[in-house]
Amino acid sequence: MVEFKEILLKYKQIIWPEVQRYLLKSGPYGFDKVVNEYSLRQGKYGRGALILMTCKAFGGDINKAIRTAAAMQLSEDWLLIHDDFEDGSLERRGKPALHRIYGDYIAVNAGDMVHLLMWKALIDNREILDEKTFFRVLYEFLRFLEITATGQHIEMYTTFNRPLEGLTDKDYEDIVYGKTCEYTIAGPMRLGAIIAGESDDTLKKLSEVGIPLGKGFQIRDDLLNLIGEGKEYGKEIGGDIVEGKRTLMLIHLVNNTSGKEHEDVLRIMSKPREKRTPEDVKYIIELMKKNGSIEYAEKKAEMYANEAREKFRKYFSNLPNKEEFEAAIDFFALKRRV
Repeated sequence: MVEFKEILLKYKQIIWPEVQRYLLKSGPYGFDKVVNEYSLRQGKYGRGALILMTCKAFGGDINKAIRTAAAMQLSEDWLLIHDDFEDGSLERRGKPALHRIYGDYIAVNAGDMVHLLMWKALIDNREILDEKTFFRVLYEFLRFLEITATGQHIEMYTTFNRPLEGLTDKDYEDIVYGKTCEYTIAGPMRLGAIIAGESDDTLKKLSEVGIPLGKGFQIRDDLLNLIGEGKEYGKEIGGDIVEGKRTLMLIHLVNNTSGKEHEDVLRIMSKPREKRTPEDVKYIIELMKKNGSIEYAEKKAEMYANEAREKFRKYFSNLPNKEEFEAAIDFFALKRRV
C-alpha cells in the first residue's frame, strides 16, 4: 500500500518553491514577517497535492498546475489566519496562532494580504494556461470559496445562536459541506481535472467522490481535536470544546445523555468560552468516550470513506495513479494523525 505521507511530501516539494515566489520580500514595520508567518510554518499541502494528483491522473501537464496548487496553499494560509481569529484558537501548526502573537487587527489584515497573494498567483496563471482553462480555474476558485464563506457563517451562527439541544447529524453535515467538502477535497480535484482539460461531467463525478470524503476528513479532524497527540497534532487538544463548536461528537453526546450527565453537558457548553476550564474539557471528552460519541464518529468517518471509495472505483478505476487516490481516502478519513 502506498503511504500517503510520502505522496504528500513529494508534491509539497514541488509546490513549496512556487509558494515562496509569492511571499513578501519586504514590508514596513515587519509586515512581510507577519504576512509570511503561516506560509513559512508549512501545512500538509493536501489540497495542492490533490490538484497535482488529479491533473496527472487525466493526462495533464502538472507543470501547468503547480501555480494553481501554490494559490490553493496560499488560500489555506489566509483562511486559517481568519479562522483562528474567528474561533479564538490558541495554536496553529504547533505554534501560537497569528492573532495571539500580533493581535487581532494586525493578524486579520495580514490574512487579507495573503488573500491578495492568492489572487496574484491565479492571475499569473494567464502566462501558462490557455484562455478557457484560465477562466475555468478562476471560476472554480470563486465557486468553492463562496461555499466556504457560507459554510463558515453557518457554523458560527449555529454555534452562537442555535440551542445545542435539537441539533442533529444533518445540521453537522450542512456545516461540513459548506466549510470543508468543496474546499478541501472536491474543489482541488476539480481544479486538477480542469487543468487537464476534462469536461464538466468529470467534475461532477469527482464531486461525488470528494463530498463524502470531505465529510470523513472533517470528522477525522474533529476527532483529532479530542484524541490527537499533542505536538504532532499541531493545535490545542480540546480546543473545539472550548470554542463551543457543534461537532458530530458533541451533538451525539447531547442526544445520548440523560439526567445529571445531560445537565452537565448543557451547563458546561452554555458557559462563556473563557469560563470553560481544562477540567470541563476533560470531563466532556470522558463523557464522549463513555457514551459512545467517539466510536460513533469513527464509524461515520469510515462510512463516508467507504462511500468515497465506492464512487471512485465506480468512475475512476482505470486511472494510472489510482493507488495515490486510494491512499488519500484512507489517510484523510481514517488514518490521519495530524
